Amino acid sequence: MGTVRRAFFMATLDQYCQIVISVVLIAVLSRLLDSTAIGVAAIGLSIGTIAFTVREFATSEFLIQREQLQPVDVRTGTTLVFGLSTIIAVGLSVLSPFIASFYSLPSLQAFICLVAVSGVIDGLVSPHTALLRREIEFGSLTRINVAGAVANAIVALVAAWQGYGFMSLAIAVIAASAVRAVLTLHAKPEIWMFRPSLVGSRSIFGFGGYKGASSVLDRVYESLPQLVLGRIMLPSAVGIFNRANLVCGLPDKLMLSAAFSVAFPAFAAEVRAKRAIKETYLRMVSYISVLFWPSSLMLAILADPIVNIVLGHGWLPVVPILRILCCATIFSFANILTYPVLVAFGANRDAFTANFVGRGVSTVVICFASFHGLVALALSQFISLPFQMYISFRYIRRRVPFEWKGLLAVLARSGVITLMAIAGPLMIVALSGFDFGLSLAESVLCILLAAAGWMTGIIVFRHPLLDELPAILERMFGRWIRKPSAAA
Repeated sequence: MGTVRRAFFMATLDQYCQIVISVVLIAVLSRLLDSTAIGVAAIGLSIGTIAFTVREFATSEFLIQREQLQPVDVRTGTTLVFGLSTIIAVGLSVLSPFIASFYSLPSLQAFICLVAVSGVIDGLVSPHTALLRREIEFGSLTRINVAGAVANAIVALVAAWQGYGFMSLAIAVIAASAVRAVLTLHAKPEIWMFRPSLVGSRSIFGFGGYKGASSVLDRVYESLPQLVLGRIMLPSAVGIFNRANLVCGLPDKLMLSAAFSVAFPAFAAEVRAKRAIKETYLRMVSYISVLFWPSSLMLAILADPIVNIVLGHGWLPVVPILRILCCATIFSFANILTYPVLVAFGANRDAFTANFVGRGVSTVVICFASFHGLVALALSQFISLPFQMYISFRYIRRRVPFEWKGLLAVLARSGVITLMAIAGPLMIVALSGFDFGLSLAESVLCILLAAAGWMTGIIVFRHPLLDELPAILERMFGRWIRKPSAAA
């Protein structure tokens, strides 16, 4: 448990650092680039993301799940991932003129070519990253990811300042990939991994078949709104939705991504040790829900001042879209654990089927809503996300036989604590005549009241997270606590 706690702390620290960097980048870049430039970049990055997700058919996560890992498995995984990355990059470069013509954006061609180069660099060290995750070396991974995020932010801002427009983001992606590659090779200098091998390719593709299809579906689901909007509306609409989605995703990055980084290796280790994971699963659900729900709803309440501070006054059309997305996204908390739990049991087919059913139906809903404008697109999340949550729980129960009553008890406690957290801020809004355009002082007061209400709920209802607070404080402040004690 101590190793998992430390890993979760490091993964959370990683996310905290990246979220701070992301907020700074979003805030400054939104003032240097207009919604049209942001929209064009969002289209290009979405296309690159979908394309390079195809290499998940030879996923490096095979190296994490494999019970007995042999050197030849590592070499074959490296060969396949890098080979697929190169093929995808060449394909993107060849198709880039046609993609640019489809969107009537000639400059999109060069953007896609640069994204293709970054994908090859990432593919070079993807297996090394997988081995670090298998060994739960989240300290090294945190340093690598934070350095990459810093490089991305600095290069993007300097390039935008110098007038490179939306191309700034493509240049920054290459810089970030290069920094991550250098640091990964420094942390895991296993040069022998690059010796070509195809031994055991069938096993890797067998493992990655469902994973690859599921990942492609995920990326299509996430990118489809921007790609459809880019075709039927102006790039500025894509930029507005992109900014709303990015700000809405900050609690996701802070809470859920950290949980996912640790969940797969942790669950895989539990399954390899043949231990029951029902209690572990319900405990992680309780952690995620009690952290994620208040954060998302507070973001919805403070949408006006947050958009003004983070994006600037020129992005006010983002506010109603952001508020809708934040309220709907509370249903997404369960989905983050579906893949790591099922794949830890080797149930790749179930993981794919659950994703295909949940995301497949949602993709149809989102695609239909996209033709009716930004508000309809945001409201469609109230259909797709609850449906995905239900599918997630149904498939996980096949491997983790928890009772619905037990799950509801966990969620009810988190729900009550969430209500206690937002009660104070909602009172401030009510006293101001339900005007959500709060001042800076009112916003700070809302945050303080939310923190007080949340902490009171955690203590009164004895939420399991309370047991983790001493370990978290020891991690964060133990060095300063131990030094005076040692001196005494």
